[in-house]
Amino acid sequence: MSSANEKHEKTEVTFTDLELVESSTQDQKSQFVVDERLKARVVRKIDLALLPILCTIYLLSYLDRSNIGNAKLAEQRNSTFRKLPSHWQGSSKASTSLKAHINVLFYFLVVFHLQRPCCISELYQFYYMSQFELPSNIVLRRWKPSLWIAIIMIGWGLVAALMSLLTSFAGLAVCRFLLGAFEAGLFPGIIYYMSLWYPKREQARRLGFFWSFGSLSGAFGGLLAFGIQQIPADKLASWQWLFLIEGLPTVILAIAVVFILPDSPEKAKFFTEEERDYAIRRLATDAGVAHDNSWSWGQVWSVFTDWKTYAYMIIYLSGTAALQGVTLFLPSIINGLGKWSKVTSQLLTTPPYFAAFLGTLALGWSSDRFLERAFHMVANNIFTMAGFLILMFVDSALVGVTYFGAIIVTVGVYANVAVKITWFNNNYGGLTRRAVASAAIVSVGSIGGAIGGQIYYDAPKYFNGHAIAISCMAAQTVFVVILRFVFAYENSRRERLTEREKAAEIDKYGGTELAGDRHPDFRYTL
Repeated sequence: MSSANEKHEKTEVTFTDLELVESSTQDQKSQFVVDERLKARVVRKIDLALLPILCTIYLLSYLDRSNIGNAKLAEQRNSTFRKLPSHWQGSSKASTSLKAHINVLFYFLVVFHLQRPCCISELYQFYYMSQFELPSNIVLRRWKPSLWIAIIMIGWGLVAALMSLLTSFAGLAVCRFLLGAFEAGLFPGIIYYMSLWYPKREQARRLGFFWSFGSLSGAFGGLLAFGIQQIPADKLASWQWLFLIEGLPTVILAIAVVFILPDSPEKAKFFTEEERDYAIRRLATDAGVAHDNSWSWGQVWSVFTDWKTYAYMIIYLSGTAALQGVTLFLPSIINGLGKWSKVTSQLLTTPPYFAAFLGTLALGWSSDRFLERAFHMVANNIFTMAGFLILMFVDSALVGVTYFGAIIVTVGVYANVAVKITWFNNNYGGLTRRAVASAAIVSVGSIGGAIGGQIYYDAPKYFNGHAIAISCMAAQTVFVVILRFVFAYENSRRERLTEREKAAEIDKYGGTELAGDRHPDFRYTL
């Protein structure tokens, strides 16, 4: 009898345990559903608050930056630059040389020094004898992103609109110089700003969507230039209307940015308290040991003693050379593929840019889906190099094939960027290190813009230009593969470290605050 009672009690305990397990499982499932719904709501709100405004800003910036190519086809040179040196006038080769020199001026300031004080006394020290992108990101890191972005927008918008009043090459040179000064801080700033809102697995598709509006602006810019050329030129020339119509909307939007662009999840008014807590918590969880919101000049300097900063600089520079070469000369490249008018050439730039828009979105989505960056870049670069080979070696009589090659090239050089910038954004821990790294990499990489403005000098086939561009893409691919395997090795090495060895590595970098992504518990995104 006693034995039977003991057996019954054991059975009751077992049933009770099962009930507790089932109850716990149901609670976990319920919590999971709640978190998924909360996550979807938070991400949707962030997307709606950020992406439309940021993409519009970048579309306008790209229009203002790249409209020099469309203006050239609108006969800007003949009506404006009467005082040019004689060796720059009278031939298509001279016109190409002119455009190349103008665009070098645009990228000059991005790379070298801006010697003027900042109007904000608290931050003036960042601007003396410094590269513009780095101090701009430091301002963005320590100040209000909405106000700083609005200031630089007003600057470049006014310069772009005032280019409609140009009467000499000297004026053009000054305007392009100032345009570079104001626009320089936008792109690295947005790269950093996005990381304030999205964890690693969500960044590539958002940065890709943002960046794809650069290619969309190419499609839109060609159509807009075509439409503007239909405006009667009795009061203003077509190129003047082009600069005026594309510059003024930037100034108007800048005023709105001050009021509608949120500065951080902590200050976002569109969140409920529950949503705000979740948005902050998920970013901290994603960052792990590299979660750090502190500021110090030691963190700034640590970026320049980190070997991977220079590897990323080379990767960025080589890709930018090909990208900017294609961007600046695509109307001329297409014009040389067939016997059509300059107006038709402008219209024919639309399909390649729209295809680049779609390609960038697809590559960014896939890269986030698999949380993989390097091999996505390699596959994209192989695709791009195939397009360059078509342009170089296919008979020019096969216009349809060579035009398809131009589409492939445009898709490839644009889609490359979204994954590239997400990759280095993922692999720098801490807000300060990430902000400084983004600016430093893009700043040095912008040298590629000056290179890209020089490589397409052999019209109309541009064989040498394509050869240089494909060499840049090949060099980038090699560095991407090397860096990927170094990261894989480093992740594996860190897995094997003992707690004592981990503590020694943290001390080597000056503590957790300065270690950031070099912390032994941090894992690089491959």
